[in-house]
Amino acid sequence: MQELNLRYFQSVARTGSLSAAAQELHVAVSAVSRQIANLEQRLGLTLFVRKPRGMALTEAGELLQAYALRNRLELESVIEQMREATTREISTVTIACPDGMAWHFLPSAIAHFIQDHPEVGFDLRVVESARASELVKQGEADIALTFSLSVDIGVKVLSSHRAAIGALMARGHPLAAKPALEMRDLIEYPLVLSSPGSTVRHLIDVACSLSGVKLVPSIACNTMGVTHATVRAHPFMVGLCSAIAVSGRVASDGLLHLPFKEPQLGQRSLQVQVMADRHLPDHIASFLEFLEQRLLEASPNAASRT
Repeated sequence: MQELNLRYFQSVARTGSLSAAAQELHVAVSAVSRQIANLEQRLGLTLFVRKPRGMALTEAGELLQAYALRNRLELESVIEQMREATTREISTVTIACPDGMAWHFLPSAIAHFIQDHPEVGFDLRVVESARASELVKQGEADIALTFSLSVDIGVKVLSSHRAAIGALMARGHPLAAKPALEMRDLIEYPLVLSSPGSTVRHLIDVACSLSGVKLVPSIACNTMGVTHATVRAHPFMVGLCSAIAVSGRVASDGLLHLPFKEPQLGQRSLQVQVMADRHLPDHIASFLEFLEQRLLEASPNAASRT
C-alpha cells in the first residue's frame, strides 16, 4: 500500500466523511474518493460503508485503521529513540484513566517509578472509562486503566484486577464492626455516591433495586476527592467506591473500606489496556511491569492476565 493511500484512508476514517477529509488534506473531494476507491480495489475489500451523512468503517476498515495507527506509533517511537541517543530527551508515557484511578493510586505509582527512572515523563489524561479505551485505540494514549466491560477491535487487555465496590467510612462509624454490609444498612446514614451514568452508580442502582432499597445521597459527585474528603470530615458519612481507588490512604487516614454482600457490587474489574499488536517501547514496557506489581499489591490474589 502506498503512503498516500493510507494517509487519505486515515483522514476519512478520522473525520467520518470525504468532504471533511478533503478539507483536512487541502485537496478536492474527488481526489479523496479516488484514492479510497483505488485502495479498496487493490485490496479487494470494502473499507467503508457509504451513508447519507458520512462514511463508517467496516470491520476490515477497522483492522486496517488499527494497523495504520500501530505503524505510525512505532515509527514515532523509533524517531524518539534516535533523538534520545543524541539529545537525551525525556521519554513520555501517556496514560488515560477515570478519576478514581487518578486521585491517589496512579499518581503515587508514577511518583515512585520516576524516582528510579528520571528519564521518563508522564502525560496523565483523566477521562471516562470508555473514552480511555478509545484513546488507546486511536493511538493518543499508550496505556488505559479502565473499568470498561467490553473490548473493541484494536485494544488488548494486559490484565484485569478486581475492583468491587465497597463502603468507605470512619473507623468509629456505627457500621464499622460489621464484616460485610447490605444495601439496607446504609438507609439511615448520609451518603456520597457517584453521579448517575457512571458504572459505579449503575451497579449500586441495580443492587438497590434487587434489594428493594432506595438510597438518597447527600452528595452526588464523580470526583473521588469529594468522596474521601466528606467521609473524613463527617463521622457518619459513607462513601461508595472501589478499594483500589483509595489504596494506600484508608489506614493512614483513619478510615475503613468494607465489602458488600450483594454480588452485583463485586462484578466490577479494572483493566490495563494497550493497543493490540503494538510493539511497546522499552520505557512503556518497564512502567507496565512496575504498574502491574503495584496493582497486585493493592488487590492481592484478585488479578487475571490475558
